[in-house]
Amino acid sequence: MWGMLFLIPCSFLPILAQQQHLVQESDTLANVDVTGNYRVREMKSTSPQYTLSHGSFSRFGVTDISDALHRLPGITLRDYGGAGGMKTVSVRGLGAQNTGVSYDGIALSDCQTGQVDLQRYTLDNISNLRLSVAGNDDLFVPARNVSSATQLAITTQVETDLTAPLHGLASLTLGSWGYTHPMLQMGTSWRERFALSGAVDFVYAENDYPFTLTNVQQQVKERRTNSRMNQWHGETNLLFKVNQRNRLTAKLYYYDNDRQLPGMVHYYTNESHETLHERNAFLQARWLSFCSDRFTFMVNGKFNWASSDYDNAAAGGSLGSATYWQREAYTSVSMLYTPADWLSMNYAADYQMNNLNGSLTQASRPYRHSVLQTLGAKAVVGRFVFLARGLYAIYQNGNKAKAIDSGSSMNPNQTVSGTEPDEANFAPSFSTSFQPCANEQFYVRASWKHIFRMPTFNELYYYHLGNPMLLPEQTSQWNVGLTWQNENTYPLHVYLTADAYINNVTDKIVSIPFNMFVWHTVNIGKVRIYGFDATADFSLSLGMNHTLGLNGNYSYQRAKNLSFQGKFYGNQIAYTPQHSGSATLYWTNPWLNLSATASGMSNRWATNEHTAGTEMGGFVELSFSAYRDIHIATQPFTLRASMLNAANLQYDIVRNYPMPGRSWKLTISTKF
Repeated sequence: MWGMLFLIPCSFLPILAQQQHLVQESDTLANVDVTGNYRVREMKSTSPQYTLSHGSFSRFGVTDISDALHRLPGITLRDYGGAGGMKTVSVRGLGAQNTGVSYDGIALSDCQTGQVDLQRYTLDNISNLRLSVAGNDDLFVPARNVSSATQLAITTQVETDLTAPLHGLASLTLGSWGYTHPMLQMGTSWRERFALSGAVDFVYAENDYPFTLTNVQQQVKERRTNSRMNQWHGETNLLFKVNQRNRLTAKLYYYDNDRQLPGMVHYYTNESHETLHERNAFLQARWLSFCSDRFTFMVNGKFNWASSDYDNAAAGGSLGSATYWQREAYTSVSMLYTPADWLSMNYAADYQMNNLNGSLTQASRPYRHSVLQTLGAKAVVGRFVFLARGLYAIYQNGNKAKAIDSGSSMNPNQTVSGTEPDEANFAPSFSTSFQPCANEQFYVRASWKHIFRMPTFNELYYYHLGNPMLLPEQTSQWNVGLTWQNENTYPLHVYLTADAYINNVTDKIVSIPFNMFVWHTVNIGKVRIYGFDATADFSLSLGMNHTLGLNGNYSYQRAKNLSFQGKFYGNQIAYTPQHSGSATLYWTNPWLNLSATASGMSNRWATNEHTAGTEMGGFVELSFSAYRDIHIATQPFTLRASMLNAANLQYDIVRNYPMPGRSWKLTISTKF
């Protein structure tokens, strides 16, 4: 609780800082690299970082966010199929709960499941995706942004030009099985002090794609049923330049998805009557103050609300309905001090409150107060870069009873038994990079990070599953790597990275069945993961606006389950392939830009026990894309066509959830 009290005086620091340093309108700001050169940042980073920009989406023929994530190394995407299928990301075998996701610099969260469903974020509104593994070289970030083993940062196309007139972008995408996706973005500015932008999009799809169901020697042609989705999202962004040294940004976001859930496919069983209506709204804001050339101050705030309504109209003893609401209040204070050109220091303190109301939890209203504090330093000494950071976190947990009816004697605010104990954890991290030759763009990097994951509310309190006495998962990450790019070798450009790593997970949270209906979640798991990630990017300028390029990544993961002695000891953990990767060949030219992509993975197992019939075959999926910029009168248009899974390959990423076969997408977009 002392850590929480610390945040109260912190909230007054902007006022004190302004009193101590009066900023004159004539003052000029020191140069600040906001967008940066992504390739240079990745190359010099002390821990692995990988970025996909909006421009690379076009060159590589990327069609949606799941397609984009396949272009990043070390990622295992859990995809339940189709446009509306849930998509979560596991990096280096650590699980989706260990992947933090931020949206324009402020973390997203789901206190119920601990997983962020990435299918709700459309690619048209994204400026870039950046994956940081086992560390983050950005020192000036909120504490929550470094509180997970890996971080996926989503940056949207927010209007930042304070001199731009009214402008916009409109697009329409049509695809197989009723896929329809219109999108509109607009932005403007006033008096070089305000910038306002917004985006709205709608996605509708029947998702009734065909698939082949195999039972021993017999094959049956089926179609996906109960798979329709209606999804829309809108957001508004505001930038207010208070003066030369102070800026305020804010985002209002809303998401609504009313969809059917197709369910698992078994032989003679392809019926589902489940529906899920998800809604999410949040308001987030950031105040950035350049108090002096050496001292920068940042305050973040967010309020988040989310609900999910599940219904199963099928007859029988199955679950009929379940409703959940979750809320989050969040604030963060971060300070960056650069006492010398070679040294930067940062302190950040975050407070977060989460609570959940649900119809299927042991505790009707669980809640959690979290205080996270980080202290970090980054030093550049000659050709060496050193970064050290410590994270200290305090969690106060509880739950409150809910009166069963109006005649109940139970106080709705009464704390009930079966509450997770309070927790306090310290997590240090260290990383470094070295440039052996001053005239060669070649870097060696090494990092170590200890981090923990708090149990989710489902793992703690879900009916017939939860265990309120769970301990946090503990993860130790080691990484060594190399980055290199050639210089002065026009017209050929080459960029290469290679990283080897070991991850050790203890107190891993696993669920053990007592019978078909009752499971129990416990801390008995141990996992050791070692592997290798490599990326390569080649581009050859052929002159006359012609460029030929090849971009690829490869990952090897050996994730050993060490939880149980006996025949299961050392098994590859479920849904983790040993080999995965992708490669894209592209040609940009004045006539028709073309790309071809192959992505895939090796065999996997659907269970940790590797029981008979649970091995899933590997696959390689081929896709092709073409686009062209044209003008009609004076209006510019971009036309794009994509063929996905061109070989019509039948495969699953999640067992018994077949992926779509051959499909197409057509897009027309225009700027105004």
